[in-house]
Amino acid sequence: MGSGGSLQRFSPIRGPIMKTCKRTEAQSRRTFLKQAGCMTAMLGLAAARLFSLKKSNLAKEPEAGSVFQYRTVSIRRLDELREWMDKLEMSGRLSSNKTWRKYIQSFQYAAPQSLAQARSLVIMATPLKIAKIIFIDGGQKHTVMIPSGYVDDGLKLADYHNMLFQNRIIEKGRKLEMARLPLKQLAVRSGLAVYGKNNITFIDGYGSFHALLAFYTDQVLEDHWGRLKMLRLCKGCSICLKECPTRAIRENDFVIDPARCITLYNELPEPMPAWIPASAHNALVGCLKCQYTCPGNEDVIQGQWDLGEVSEAETSLLLDGRSDAATESSLRSQLKRIGGGDNLPYIARNLKLILNARAGR
Repeated sequence: MGSGGSLQRFSPIRGPIMKTCKRTEAQSRRTFLKQAGCMTAMLGLAAARLFSLKKSNLAKEPEAGSVFQYRTVSIRRLDELREWMDKLEMSGRLSSNKTWRKYIQSFQYAAPQSLAQARSLVIMATPLKIAKIIFIDGGQKHTVMIPSGYVDDGLKLADYHNMLFQNRIIEKGRKLEMARLPLKQLAVRSGLAVYGKNNITFIDGYGSFHALLAFYTDQVLEDHWGRLKMLRLCKGCSICLKECPTRAIRENDFVIDPARCITLYNELPEPMPAWIPASAHNALVGCLKCQYTCPGNEDVIQGQWDLGEVSEAETSLLLDGRSDAATESSLRSQLKRIGGGDNLPYIARNLKLILNARAGR
């Protein structure tokens, strides 16, 4: 059982999916990803830049029965991966936004020196959920959403290694090194995922709510490299185009304009650009507009992580920026699962944007 192909099964609706394997014990995945310096690569450039603000501290058990899917490709495919990105660049389809450029410049299209004998890549996907938290303001309860990818699910690097070893995907004793690559493209090329029109990857059983990561290994594994594919449901559908409040999604190109995506801006503490409509803000971090109503997520949208309730007194102190040490400690404890949750001014800024959008201000 040494390759993704040997465990392959097929869905008549969405194409190939992998045999699922149970996760092992958990600690913070966000912590190890921040330490590994590959958050941008993991979430396809968008989610998790936020984690450069402050470190997450979650230590929570993942839900029973949680699973992962995987695929394998030859390391020989790295040149093709880079050539495709170069092609997008030459065609003018990649944004010139300076912040976004910093993220894609972190990609490394070669095995690390610590594993110079790498022969294959294993691409993994773990399911995530949207999260919700309630803030009480002016006597009213406001349920605020957090997209998948911004909430810790409790896994650390060793857990991912153990998944591969214990399920005999990688032989015990083999070396593994994290890959800094355009993981969305890699996942689609491997057959693990398909692209949505909104430039987000969809995986059977997970929809767009998942995390991607990849490892180099010195083991020779089956090569599943293939062509880019799009979600069948996208054909003739324009829901995400209509839902996107800033027109970041292009009608005839799956490569979106990240410079117009809310996520590029509300993950950072800098002032929000004036051109973003006040009504556009809809999540405590990131944006859910193109995913929440997507037919590709219809079967998975209901399951959500509940992060509890913040009292009216604490919400008021948070928004006013005048909390004392005890309140700050309590708020950080409640928000610790959220990336950047210990940066209270940042959270307060984004919460105000949401409350103002709902009030029509």
